Amino acid sequence: MKVFMRKLLVNNGLFAALVASFMAMTVPTCVFAQSADNSLDILFTIRDIRVDETATRASEARRTALAKAEQEAYFKLLRKLTQPEGRAKLPTVSARAIQTMISGIEVVNEQSSSRRYLATLNVRFEPGLVSQFLAEHDVPHVLGTGRGMLVLHAHAEGLHSVLWEHDAEVSAARSQVDWLNRIRQYVFPFGDMAERSRFTYEEASSLDTRDAKPLTVRYQVNSALIISSRWVVDGDRKALIYDYVSTDGDLLGHGAVENSSSEVHALVTMYDEVLDNIDSAWRAQLLVDTGEGGVLEVLVPSTEFPAYQKVLNQLAEVSLVGAVERLEIGLPFSKLRFPYTGRLDQLTLALRYAGLDISDYGEQKLLAPRPVSQN
Repeated sequence: MKVFMRKLLVNNGLFAALVASFMAMTVPTCVFAQSADNSLDILFTIRDIRVDETATRASEARRTALAKAEQEAYFKLLRKLTQPEGRAKLPTVSARAIQTMISGIEVVNEQSSSRRYLATLNVRFEPGLVSQFLAEHDVPHVLGTGRGMLVLHAHAEGLHSVLWEHDAEVSAARSQVDWLNRIRQYVFPFGDMAERSRFTYEEASSLDTRDAKPLTVRYQVNSALIISSRWVVDGDRKALIYDYVSTDGDLLGHGAVENSSSEVHALVTMYDEVLDNIDSAWRAQLLVDTGEGGVLEVLVPSTEFPAYQKVLNQLAEVSLVGAVERLEIGLPFSKLRFPYTGRLDQLTLALRYAGLDISDYGEQKLLAPRPVSQN
């Protein structure tokens, strides 16, 4: 077992190099290597695990709490990295096996008495060991984090409606949702007067995205998630009806939470369902079959330098793409070559989410920015 573990640790170095190669475009080596490390740290760290255990001694309570935190973090990591059908392939893993994949536990804060232990923990997993474990069971997994999203939620109950205003039930529900340990990074707006005048409750409730996307620039994210919900009480029936849209990927959805114990509980359920659907759609274009890959040569329109540079910049956002080589620079097309990891259909989907279309051009491939109306 010790020999096997040493081999895995060696492979982890290769894994880190692989991820770094995805990010190597025109960025200096020291910069993209640091970016790869940061990306891996975000991706493989599960944050804000809260534990509260009581035992005959504080030391025993602490051991139990850490063991439960490790198991909870493991399941949250799988939910973050893989799709449900992939997780179904995995065997039951022992606590010992989970511990071998953990590289460290950060204690954010803790309190203890003679019998009780409370703490908030961040659990970091070793990327190479986790990747090897998933690959052994043929489970595709992501190698990069998703883009950030601005959350805009319009909610109504009877004649009362809110978008920017404080609402006790909405606030309580948001505090119970795990926003951190997701493949997408979610942010909420400040809600100042400029934002309130630019985007209204009526626009949000009708899922009108035209004025939502400009708000994202302030928060350095590229897309917005708009949710419209209504709490309905009709006799014995209590239900939360909701619709949502994301401004990237053209993802629309709707649902209903029936017979919930409270409005807060229904809102929590809604948030989880929406975030699962959004994250699942994004994971689908980030999933990597690590045993597959290839090298692609493409033509890129280059009659205008800004358009050509835009393609290069957008390629840099695609984690499946390795170092780009400029083969020819000319008019009306230039030619690029780059290695990629995963299947070609996975790469095509990843390029689409980055704002690029790849198509046949005679016997060659043409890579070009997607029309604005499709982004």
